[in-house]
Amino acid sequence: MAIHIRRTRTPAIEPEGAIRIGSVRTFLDALEKFDRPTQTTFFFRGHSNFTYTLKPSIYRDEGWIQNEDVLFKELILRCPNDFSDQQSTFQTLVKMQHYSLPTRLLDLTANPLVALFFACTAGGDPQESGEVLVFRVPTREIKYFDSDTVSVISNISRRPKGFEVPSSKLTEKQFNATTEIGYLLHEIKHEKPYFEPSIVRAHLESVVCVKPKMDNPRIIRQDGAFLLFGVSGTKMSPACVPPEYFANENSSRILVIPQEKKRMLKQLEALGITQGTIYPEIERVAEYIKTTYKAQSES
Repeated sequence: MAIHIRRTRTPAIEPEGAIRIGSVRTFLDALEKFDRPTQTTFFFRGHSNFTYTLKPSIYRDEGWIQNEDVLFKELILRCPNDFSDQQSTFQTLVKMQHYSLPTRLLDLTANPLVALFFACTAGGDPQESGEVLVFRVPTREIKYFDSDTVSVISNISRRPKGFEVPSSKLTEKQFNATTEIGYLLHEIKHEKPYFEPSIVRAHLESVVCVKPKMDNPRIIRQDGAFLLFGVSGTKMSPACVPPEYFANENSSRILVIPQEKKRMLKQLEALGITQGTIYPEIERVAEYIKTTYKAQSES
């Protein structure tokens, strides 16, 4: 007779000194202790497992990043009516993110309770703590959807996998005369015919915080913003978030106690933060209603 041994995974080791929370009240108390320098804006991101690597979805599978330009074109050619009103590559990426296509965007929110909701929802290992990341972005560095820098980084999505940032030893004029940058400029001029044919090298290798148009019900409900990722040398490697954007250090990382996630979701529900309010699409609202009444009938 075969003997089946059930193996349980050992939970990851949590950072020393992290703030472990088990209620909305303790979460808000933890946020109160963060310094709030003038001319900075706070954003938040929640995920259900504190070991989550902070990188956009397009970099979570080698096949996706190798075919980013193909994914971009395939969704538009298969669903042209959904993208007929999109005037910029960035806004197109936002809509693609909405439909769960991998992109070089990472969702943020200006509402800490929305971030806490995502830190408590299922999706990760139930044994692991969730986490809310706190970002403190210099207000002057926040970009808007129509920014030239945003256009430059967004249009990297249209370039093939072999795209590389030309050598830093080149002068600005030589840099912008390279074939790689010439093709990128061609993409940018599709949306901005007036764009000056000059790209700053550092912009390609940066991560910027962007406020999108509030023309999407989900973005409105989630008070959303994005981190838009450039590249690090080649397209296959993402740029890094500036260290100064992180308000959390190891001693102030906010971890959600696994056993308290369900209770905290109930507390958030009492405050109007639910799947039905965060996701306004009818199928998500229907799922929330169905789950709510199924839980009530089984209690």
